[in-house]
Amino acid sequence: MSDKLDGLIEEVSLSSDQRDVSRVLRRVTARWGFQYFCYLRLSGAKTYALSNYPQIWQKRYFECSYYRIDPVIQNSMSKKQMFAWSGTAPQAKPSRQVLRFFEEAAELGIRSGISIPVSVGFGSTAILTFASGQARLAIEDLDDPIKAAAAATLVHAYLTLLDAVPTSTASPRLTPRQALCLKWSAEGKTMEEIAMLLRLAKTSVRFHLDEARTRLDAMTLQQATAIATTLNLV
Repeated sequence: MSDKLDGLIEEVSLSSDQRDVSRVLRRVTARWGFQYFCYLRLSGAKTYALSNYPQIWQKRYFECSYYRIDPVIQNSMSKKQMFAWSGTAPQAKPSRQVLRFFEEAAELGIRSGISIPVSVGFGSTAILTFASGQARLAIEDLDDPIKAAAAATLVHAYLTLLDAVPTSTASPRLTPRQALCLKWSAEGKTMEEIAMLLRLAKTSVRFHLDEARTRLDAMTLQQATAIATTLNLV
């Protein structure tokens, strides 16, 4: 596993945009014998994913707020190191809700995997997961948790620096005014022009755009407009 992690670190280091990182993760996923990858970022109430999981699962996961009950996330928050998991051998006494969660995942070929959680500052956690349709994985294959954490941290850093747009997210809500300001911004209007169009003070436009960026958990206004467009919020 250590050599495989070296390969992941080296390939991600050569990425120049989000597509490169996604391609690397897809190649590594197949090379390691998995079917899916998922980069999940947990930041307070804001949660989003970059993944090749089936879109139906990504949509259901966030619409049903499964991140609140997902045992993989719960283990990630407590262990803070690489671990294997399986839907056929969940926690000692799983609730009916958790059992149903694993059943739904298994229906789409998600039965086991490895997850690598890392702290990424300001109370946030990022989790890099590789999932399989196999019933379970051998924990002894996971022989280098330190290098695994380094790989997951590098993936997080590159996706953050490259302003990666998530493939799915916990559904953020924008006020009509925030959405309208962001829509005009996405069309290339300056704050002064938006203020004139909406008959608002420039400070009000800045306030609405900043609030929209915060709700979308975006680092920049450009990333906020990209996320909002992808999620059909504007």
